[in-house]
Amino acid sequence: MSRKTLLILGLSVLSLTLNGCDQGGGETTASNDVGPTRPTIPAAFFTTNRPAEVADLIQVKPTASVGDSVVFLARVGGRIEPFVDGLAIFTVADPSLLSCELMGEEDHCPLPWDYCCEDPNGITAGSATIRLAGTSGEPIAANAEGAGGLEPLKFVVVEGVVNERNDDGLFVIDADRIWVGGKPMRGEPRRGSLAGEENAGTDDHNHAHDGDHNHDHDGDGKPDH
Repeated sequence: MSRKTLLILGLSVLSLTLNGCDQGGGETTASNDVGPTRPTIPAAFFTTNRPAEVADLIQVKPTASVGDSVVFLARVGGRIEPFVDGLAIFTVADPSLLSCELMGEEDHCPLPWDYCCEDPNGITAGSATIRLAGTSGEPIAANAEGAGGLEPLKFVVVEGVVNERNDDGLFVIDADRIWVGGKPMRGEPRRGSLAGEENAGTDDHNHAHDGDHNHDHDGDGKPDH
């Protein structure tokens, strides 16, 4: 056998050996792979210090332009599902709008955060969409519900920048910081909106976030209040 042939055979064996090591290493790496880390919403988006002298959403929205920095008071809600599944986006409504649990004498509404007893035009004028964006500028791929204590009906003070708006009521805010307050109660529609009231109403409303959304109890086709 020639010296050249021996050299080729030797290189081939070495190549097979190295390939075998690479395959083994790949299998070991794969076995240790626990999958991608699920995105979470950084705590830096939330503050326990409520800004003072904050205007209501309805006072800020009419004159704010895209790119403006804004600060306003609102409540989580405005639709049946105020939180977007899988994205850090949620809706808020102006404090002047009455959620259904603040109306009437009985707790007649399973989903009071959708404001179905309010005038739809009022909801459009007094609502906003809040985004919690990552470094890419896109909403973080994680549910906002529960982050920082966020849940339907709670007061929030939102500090951020207007990302988008139009004359049809669209008002999108990229939030920089959010203070999460408590919940109001019938007869005290502003309870939970001030510093020190963060725990107000947290045990008062035990509404399931599902169920039959039916307010028509007398069969007249209109919501009962």
